[in-house]
Amino acid sequence: MTEPAYSAPLSPQLVAAILDMDLPQHLLDDLAQTPDQTGDILLGAAAELRERRPDLARQVLDLLREHPPEPDYRQYATHMLAGLLRSQGAAEEADGLIAELMSPGVLGRPMAAVLADEFAAAGDLDRALYCYNIACRSILAEPVELLERMDPMGLLPLMGRAQVRERLGLPEDEHDRAVLAVDEARPSLEEEMGLLAEPVETGPEARVVLTGREPRHYLEVERALREDGGGHRVVLADAAEIDAYAGEHGLDPVAEETRSAWARTLPEDRALAWPPERNGPCWCGSGRKYKKCCGSASGR
Repeated sequence: MTEPAYSAPLSPQLVAAILDMDLPQHLLDDLAQTPDQTGDILLGAAAELRERRPDLARQVLDLLREHPPEPDYRQYATHMLAGLLRSQGAAEEADGLIAELMSPGVLGRPMAAVLADEFAAAGDLDRALYCYNIACRSILAEPVELLERMDPMGLLPLMGRAQVRERLGLPEDEHDRAVLAVDEARPSLEEEMGLLAEPVETGPEARVVLTGREPRHYLEVERALREDGGGHRVVLADAAEIDAYAGEHGLDPVAEETRSAWARTLPEDRALAWPPERNGPCWCGSGRKYKKCCGSASGR
């Protein structure tokens, strides 16, 4: 086996540890070709190995925690390790890692946004708001007039913050009002087509993802796929296709059964393998490389 040629920014300890691990050859090839993406590649390796080789997945994550190529990767690895431990029934150890992430002065904005979404989904609103405030720190310092010109992806934490504040019964502040107004001004495809946005399971290895979604939709699908592990297929579908199929067969376009039935009529080559090659196009149809889009460490 040819040893990857790593670039200077990586520590010798990290390089030596990588070469000592029993990583699949295709991952070593990726590391050799794009050493500047080592953090993302190792996180992807841990996700890929989680089901088949959880012991090796943990080694990879422990390595990233000990020798992160960049500071944020320690947080990403800690978060992924907590998920791995939780799936193995080690909830107390997983909770300890999350508490470590949330220590004062430790939590960075990207990971704060990830944790905030998870806490909000679990109904842990106080911790969700704490994390959203960290994730939104730079946005909250901007005049509200600038929000309508911001990229929708950048507004997701602020939208989550506004929703959590509302659930907590807190009065709206100016950023809450501004981001909610921006969101309401954008027409949703659900309203136009009468279709739901959630991904649809079409079997153990495939799911339908409606196109034309807000960025949060693809982020949530990517996270769900990572939690499930590799070996999935993704079918991108325009809502109009399913609407037409439903009309032709007298079915309810909103029903999951309709979309599942539609998906079963598709040729095999319509489904995209997940995860894609890191340097290949992202599955979401953005036109960007997977490693720079949904396949990035934070998921887009």
